[in-house]
Amino acid sequence: MNFLRAIAGLPALLKRPAFVLQVLVTDFLPWVLWQEPLNILRGYFEYARAFSEILSVPFLLKTLLSPWKGIAEEMPSVVRWDQFLQAFFVNLVTRMIGMVIRLLAILLSIVLQVVLFALFAVLFVGWFVFPIIAIGMIAVIFIIV
Repeated sequence: MNFLRAIAGLPALLKRPAFVLQVLVTDFLPWVLWQEPLNILRGYFEYARAFSEILSVPFLLKTLLSPWKGIAEEMPSVVRWDQFLQAFFVNLVTRMIGMVIRLLAILLSIVLQVVLFALFAVLFVGWFVFPIIAIGMIAVIFIIV
């Protein structure tokens, strides 16, 4: 309903070109060229920071060789070599599992950051290109008709 009223008021608005120009210069252009691009940048940095906190690469690198979920056995003396070897290999396996999972988490973090940056770049460039495309399409419609 509001959309129909807005369209119905368009001819009256077009009769006042000075007012339209004033609104464009004081409100619309600063919003399109300054305020909204800053909001897009802020949103990107907030998401990037959140992703880097969820999958913290420095923390994952610090704990790369730690056992998975802290699963480790105490090492008995070497004299009891069968228990020593058993504990050694259990600890080795849990550390390798932890390393593999942490490396996959680091890879996932990097992929997420790259995808986020690609989406941001498309959105940011699209924000400036879309009005040009829209004006061109309107011009083509009026030329054809």
